[in-house]
Amino acid sequence: TLFRSRSRRYKLDITELDKTEYKNYPLHFQYQTDGYYDVDQDPNDLFLIKLILKPFGKVIKKEFIDHLFQDYLENPSAFALRDGNKLIGYLEVARETWHKRLRVTNILIQPEYRGQGYGSILMQLAKKIGQEEGMREIILETQSCNIKAIDFYLKHGFTVVGIDLSAYTNQDVESKEVRLEMGCAL
Repeated sequence: TLFRSRSRRYKLDITELDKTEYKNYPLHFQYQTDGYYDVDQDPNDLFLIKLILKPFGKVIKKEFIDHLFQDYLENPSAFALRDGNKLIGYLEVARETWHKRLRVTNILIQPEYRGQGYGSILMQLAKKIGQEEGMREIILETQSCNIKAIDFYLKHGFTVVGIDLSAYTNQDVESKEVRLEMGCAL
């Protein structure tokens, strides 16, 4: 696949990763954020929840490890994006066949390649897979403090389709790291 970005020409290669070889392969996620979406709940209206962008007042660094091909995923596939010998990023998707959704379980662009359009290439691949397999929606999870990821997903047509106020801990709202489910109809 040829890709043009900022007047440079890249020879990109997307390869599907072997499930046996890459099972539990670690992905190191790291990002910086200076803000978060605060959860504002109206005590007088059980069904009114607002997400309000607020600054942290400083840059916060976040990082975590996830693994490819985890046992709980339904029929996962994973792909590596390379420019020659340089590894640029990964995409992992899993099928939620009972309700015809494709879940992006992992999308990672190495820090030195971010902001250059590579994430869009992987997101286009996810949408193509979803369409070819007859899925009705792509869904993914992110954290309310991962502003750059949220902006990226919004740019690609995703909207918030769910909020889990205690997915990670019982203090997710207080720690400003709430699980957001985002979806995009295909």
